Amino acid sequence: MATTQSPSTSPGLRWIEWLLVVLLFSGIAAFVYEPALHGPLVSDDLLIFVDHPWMEHLSLENVLTLLNPRGEPVLATANWAPAHLLAHLVQHEFFGSYAENTYPYHLSNVVVHAINATLFAALLVAHGVPVAAALLGAFVFLLHPANAEAVAWIFQLKTLLAFTFSFAALLCLVRRPAISTLLFGLAILAKPSAGAALAAAIVFEWVRQPASGDPPRRIRWLCAWAGLLAAYAVVELEAFRNAGEFLDSAPLSQRGLQVMAIVGRYLSMATTTIGLSAFHQPARPASWLDPQVLLGFVTLIGLGVVCALALARRRDAAGWLGLAVASYAPVAQIFAFRYPIADRYLYFVIAGLLGAALVSLTPQLERAIAALRARRFAGAPGATLAAVLVLGLAAGYAVRSHARASVWTSIDSVDDDAIAHYPDGVAAQLRRARRAVALGQADAAVEALTALYRLGSDNPLAYLTDPELQPLRGDPRYEALLKQMAQKWLDHYEEVPNKAPGFGVVDAVLYYTLVGEWDKANALLDETEKTPDALPLGTLKQLRELIRRERAAGEASG
Repeated sequence: MATTQSPSTSPGLRWIEWLLVVLLFSGIAAFVYEPALHGPLVSDDLLIFVDHPWMEHLSLENVLTLLNPRGEPVLATANWAPAHLLAHLVQHEFFGSYAENTYPYHLSNVVVHAINATLFAALLVAHGVPVAAALLGAFVFLLHPANAEAVAWIFQLKTLLAFTFSFAALLCLVRRPAISTLLFGLAILAKPSAGAALAAAIVFEWVRQPASGDPPRRIRWLCAWAGLLAAYAVVELEAFRNAGEFLDSAPLSQRGLQVMAIVGRYLSMATTTIGLSAFHQPARPASWLDPQVLLGFVTLIGLGVVCALALARRRDAAGWLGLAVASYAPVAQIFAFRYPIADRYLYFVIAGLLGAALVSLTPQLERAIAALRARRFAGAPGATLAAVLVLGLAAGYAVRSHARASVWTSIDSVDDDAIAHYPDGVAAQLRRARRAVALGQADAAVEALTALYRLGSDNPLAYLTDPELQPLRGDPRYEALLKQMAQKWLDHYEEVPNKAPGFGVVDAVLYYTLVGEWDKANALLDETEKTPDALPLGTLKQLRELIRRERAAGEASG
């Protein structure tokens, strides 16, 4: 029976040696991810780091704003993740403008990823995996192409930090439970997917057989973990719902097909790296006979059997499998959200699957390493071949990760990658619309934008601020589409409880103006003026002037 050893008593490396591993992994990762190190801000980077005062200065006021579970940052990001945003705020103090020099931000992600690979190796060693095998497994994790999105995209520092804190918490649980609980709290405040560490911790402690002199099972501390996660979940679910992210009204039976298909896609991505892409937008499967659905179904059945056997036999692998399964559960689309699949969602899953494989093979690995150390290569041909194959796999992953890093060198290259994999997705429809506008084909442009709207790109501000779409203003079909989007946003805005002062005021005023409800726009500004510092005085004046002009133009045309 495999049992969990406490990190402080496991045979392993000294702290200085682990530090050298971090430095080595950082250098290798920096070389692999070199194409992305000067990449620009993209997607959520632009939405969060630009034009938000609370992300520009490290001050007590901004810190309190980020910590507020009902503050504007929560509504803007659809998550309560203050540890993540505070990390970026601290970075800003050292590195300066997010947009002017992205290199240190990208390099920070690379270093944190290297730290994570090292923590992964350390936890494997704590669970009895030989150091050489643990480092080799961590090397594979470091170079896995599915992790490229989390590393190359600045905003995904949240994924990396969630892993850092959660794995550090798992390492500290047995010997330093108080510190471990604090680390777990920081992990979920970086990204909710870190909650998967609780599932792993529960199984690890259940499997662990404390020897004489060892600490008892940390049941009370795990209850504290569970309490933190439950309290966090209340705030997080409210933030997610208020931001309009629970969008799918399809019956659960129909969503079940999608859940199965996503499992199949993730299996392909995790094992073969086939299907990796920026901004996934897979079509809904139409039948249980869809190949991805069948693959997902078989995978879930197989994984369920393996997990049950591991739990019944009290195998250490059960904890690692629990980490993988619990990491997938929040993104399984049981509670559907806007973008159902992403490479970054595999970050924890890959660690869980690799960990399960390595701890399961620990006896064989120990025998093979002993044979290799004794230079009995003839007596361990399988081990030699396996080591060569794993190193070859790592080399192949490095080449593939370098290629995936190249995707993040520009906004256009990110769009190109998404279009190549999803020719009818959001990026493809937007590009079609822009090209049609450039060619003077208004009907084709509106048709593409309508398809874009149906795919979930429903923020009219994105259309209103896109310079390439401005020639469409005045076209009746385009104006009707903008009004439809604006009305949908306003309906949601009016239903959001506990609005933060100033949250969405500019958008709401623009959209009220767009649909011709000028009195509501003025009333919103009147209310906003009563809240000190909700909006700068200059912005309020500009919005007042906009309402006046639009109202005059509307009355003249009427």
